[in-house]
Amino acid sequence: MLQPLAQSASTVFDSTFIELEKLARRFGILASTAKKNPKGISETGLSKIRPDMVRSLAALENYAYALGIVLDEDIIDNAPFWLNWIEIDRDGIIQDDSNIKYPWRGNFYEYPNADWMVIPKTKRCPVIVGPYVDFDKHIITLATPIMLDEQFIGVSAADIRLSDFERIVSVPLSLVEHDCLLCNHEGRVVVSNTANAPVGSLNHSYLEVGEPVSNTGWRAVLLD
Repeated sequence: MLQPLAQSASTVFDSTFIELEKLARRFGILASTAKKNPKGISETGLSKIRPDMVRSLAALENYAYALGIVLDEDIIDNAPFWLNWIEIDRDGIIQDDSNIKYPWRGNFYEYPNADWMVIPKTKRCPVIVGPYVDFDKHIITLATPIMLDEQFIGVSAADIRLSDFERIVSVPLSLVEHDCLLCNHEGRVVVSNTANAPVGSLNHSYLEVGEPVSNTGWRAVLLD
């Protein structure tokens, strides 16, 4: 009964992580090559990752609306914070983001402390963070660590609009005839078909029951 719902969510996450892992490997190769340069790692050499980013975003057009590379602090000389990020708008136009696109965002340079950066850095594993509010929308962020000579240098990451995720899982959710929900790794309700489990509510008991969503820690839960 819950398997189609869990599978629809798994497909979104698994497909996204596959592309992020490809991107991380490609960027690791670029960084390794750049490191051999006497001048060290530079923005110019690393910018060659953009065509790979475009291909990955195109492959994920039904899921993610933005992705890119975000480096840890002080990886590049004279650039303590660095990212290469692209977004696709509703008209299908790909736009570049940069360190200065949103200078008024007070927390912009605090991304080294974000869970999607800290967890891959400390645990050396992929992570799903959210849903949370970023600027003007609710999003889910997926991130994969990028390693260079066994050193963590940053993440390849992608953002999924919560509204898009809800749309994807809405059909299998509607086919479940009983009260059910999808919760994240904290036990927080992300989507639900019942007022008995309102979206945003937190219940750690949800993590002990139901159908797992891939190996993400998310679960599809049927209520008694």
